[in-house]
Amino acid sequence: MGEPEDLNSSAYQWCWGTIDLSGRLVWNPLVAEMVTAGSVMLELWEQVLSPQQRADLADGFAAEAEQSARVAAAFLAGVSRIGHASPSHMVSFGAGQQPSPALEQARTAWREQALRAGLPLPPVGVRVRHADPEHITAAVLPRLTGCNCAGYVDGEQCRDQNHQGLYVAAYALNRHCADVLHADTVAKAYRATGGPAWDAVRAALVDAVARHVGIDARSLPHLIRPSDPLRLTAFGRLVSQSSGLARRDTLRDFASPHDTREAMSDRARLHAREAVSRMRVAG
Repeated sequence: MGEPEDLNSSAYQWCWGTIDLSGRLVWNPLVAEMVTAGSVMLELWEQVLSPQQRADLADGFAAEAEQSARVAAAFLAGVSRIGHASPSHMVSFGAGQQPSPALEQARTAWREQALRAGLPLPPVGVRVRHADPEHITAAVLPRLTGCNCAGYVDGEQCRDQNHQGLYVAAYALNRHCADVLHADTVAKAYRATGGPAWDAVRAALVDAVARHVGIDARSLPHLIRPSDPLRLTAFGRLVSQSSGLARRDTLRDFASPHDTREAMSDRARLHAREAVSRMRVAG
């Protein structure tokens, strides 16, 4: 196990993923759930999908090899929740729950520690632009996975043919699966991303998932070249399943923002094996 990371260089680990309000009032780091979702996808690919299903997914990705599609699918499942790392979502800690002194104390403690770690939270009381997390994912993910072309802002899609697959894949991560996101929706979401400080947080989260599944995030344009979001409908369902299993399984054993990457990866792989095993037994 490696040395603990410097807290001040790990602001991304203070993004919350799931909050346990059943009595403990603790939260799970978003990055822990993201790497677990990546591991779940790997387990589903190996243990659940048939050879024909794997071949169909690889064909939908227009991947050069099934192994490329497998690793890319795991990476995309992990980063599918990158849009949760945004100002509007982060300040909603415990929103919709019954107000209580305990919840307020938990929210205050998290905020103080997150700010100390460098998470760029807006000041209390400041109006924050809102967008659905999956729409923010579609707005920011292509820039984090290989499209560094200048001149395309506010959710516009790059016209470089080598980058079109990045946008198709990012749009296909829409959790609702039924409809392809409209460009105007993504453009509005782009304006809620929070700017350069949040770009850095999201880049660190993407890097954590990439390291975990063993991929260079910037190599994605060369690994997959999907041309039609509708062909990735089955993939979208798998992403939702991976994310759901990751969140449910980690509820039993939350990670800590102080964990090393190695410790978090080991925990993610264990959770993924257990979650898929239970799913297969139940099925």
